[in-house]
Amino acid sequence: MGALDFRTRHAIIAAYGINSNITDVARSFKVDPRTVKRWVERDEEGSLEVRAGSGRRAALSVAAASRAADLLLSGKFDNCHQVAVQLVTEGLTEHVVHATTLARHAKARAAALGTPMSAKRGKPEKALTEKNKARRVAFARANKATSWGHVMITDRAKFLFRYPGSVVKRVEWLRKGERRIASRPNNPQAVNMYAGITKHGVTKPHLVTGTSKMATTFKNMKGIAARNITSQEYETVCLETLLPEGDRLFRNAGIESWTLQQDNDPTHKKASSRALSAWNRRGRKKVLILQNWPPNSPDLSPIENAWAIVQAQVDAAGCQNFEEFKQTLHHAWMNLDKKYLNSLMNSVPSRLSDCIGAEGGKTGY
Repeated sequence: MGALDFRTRHAIIAAYGINSNITDVARSFKVDPRTVKRWVERDEEGSLEVRAGSGRRAALSVAAASRAADLLLSGKFDNCHQVAVQLVTEGLTEHVVHATTLARHAKARAAALGTPMSAKRGKPEKALTEKNKARRVAFARANKATSWGHVMITDRAKFLFRYPGSVVKRVEWLRKGERRIASRPNNPQAVNMYAGITKHGVTKPHLVTGTSKMATTFKNMKGIAARNITSQEYETVCLETLLPEGDRLFRNAGIESWTLQQDNDPTHKKASSRALSAWNRRGRKKVLILQNWPPNSPDLSPIENAWAIVQAQVDAAGCQNFEEFKQTLHHAWMNLDKKYLNSLMNSVPSRLSDCIGAEGGKTGY
């Protein structure tokens, strides 16, 4: 409770003058008896003014807190402890303050200056161009009425068995609204796989070129063993996994005609057209392709959330070797909760609406 206003203080003194019982006065004004006693003693001293408390001395001065915020935002330091050491070097503090204390003061000072800041973790995002934003908005508007219960969202993900050697800091301090941006590739031992999600379940994973310890049978345009996914391999992925698995999932849900979503990887368009042409000639219900999926739009795709859940489960498993890693990954993927999948697919309309509202910017999903 804050200090009593001046009128209340005088009312307490007046009441005490009539009834010299501190407890009764405190009960009447609904305050602690110690409060009444303190103001009575102050009145006897001749002053009812509020006195500044001694309090605990701030660990960082205003100047030190401002400098700490600037140093964190500079990106030149990996953590708060290094900044704390730098403050001592610059003579702004007498000793190295605790990292938590420094972070608290720096954030409070930044907020007081009207430029809130916070620590961001995880993989940095890529920047969006104005052209990319326009394509995202166009796609979102065109698909506001799409029935996502009839769509299979697909993607390719590389799950890392070793932490990549890329220089990506664990923590980066940014001002409110700023994002981490980086495009450095990662090349650890990995499982590279395609899969799809629907409201009704997931497809089995299909491992492709780029998976460690897996020899590829596909060749590139030069006729040598491919090092990356080729159009021919993606066609195989469609015919052997995505299309038959999609057919299984939707038929089990009583749905015969459905739509395949894929990103705009150059290897996908012609390969999927060939695969769908062959698939639909077999007399099955027609499978359509979701058109004009915008580039650099993982926030619009709920499968990204599913990948993240699986990655977290695999990380928590603490696999001892690569084979164990692959088995754990397969088990985690195939056992994703159907209620969670349904929730993810139901989130797509909101993602599209948020994209439109952000004029093509990132949605926060």
